[in-house]
Amino acid sequence: MTAAPPEPPNPPTRPPAPQPLADGACAIALHGERIDLLPERAAWWPAARTLFVADAHLGKAAVFRARGLPVPEATTGATLAQLGALIARCGAHEVVFLGDLLHARESHHPAVLTALRDLRTRTAQVRMRLVRGNHDSHAGNPPDALDIEVVDEPLLLGPWAACHHPETDPALLGGATVLAGHWHPVVHLHGAGRDSLRLPCFVQQPGRLVLPAFGAFTGGHTVSARADVRCYAVGAGRVWALPGPAAQRITAARRSGSVR
Repeated sequence: MTAAPPEPPNPPTRPPAPQPLADGACAIALHGERIDLLPERAAWWPAARTLFVADAHLGKAAVFRARGLPVPEATTGATLAQLGALIARCGAHEVVFLGDLLHARESHHPAVLTALRDLRTRTAQVRMRLVRGNHDSHAGNPPDALDIEVVDEPLLLGPWAACHHPETDPALLGGATVLAGHWHPVVHLHGAGRDSLRLPCFVQQPGRLVLPAFGAFTGGHTVSARADVRCYAVGAGRVWALPGPAAQRITAARRSGSVR
């Protein structure tokens, strides 16, 4: 009997093709991992299909109106519409909120919670986790029915320490790079004459990446530029790296006791 011919060897396994960079995004490498800075003011970790979103401050306008202050309407709806579109476009498996999802206790307004519930209905397959921020401590947890897990910082995820506060104690991090919010960073660009432009930005420092505020209704405060800071401005539907601190003034929203 003639022996059967040997089967051909299996072809070598190829690593999966890298996910293409979204239009307008800027990819950087931290800890050997690619992370994309998105023009929607969020960060995307393609290896784990995870979105990081900081400082949505949902219901902030409702809080201001409840306290007698006239402010624009529909800001929460705009923020959630952008989040829903971003989840769909990226094909996200998880969203990690880096604190301050809800602005205050009055954010538990029926209209705000209904909008959140509608988003969760459309994204039921997506895991959502909230790293508790200072506003979340006052606002209280989202309703259980929204299926948003709430944890204290730091939340360790691979090479990242998901936090709200950028200054989280390094002893808690095990060498991970901090991804945080809280500052609401923006940058002022200066042109000829007295021309200037104020844009949200990502702030990279050794061991830390601070995201701009995702919410449609947030603000900022000025801090000094430093030699160890790299900024990535967000504007006109794209993210780009800025030159060194001599050409910029970095501003950030630091908590000073005022309501924002």
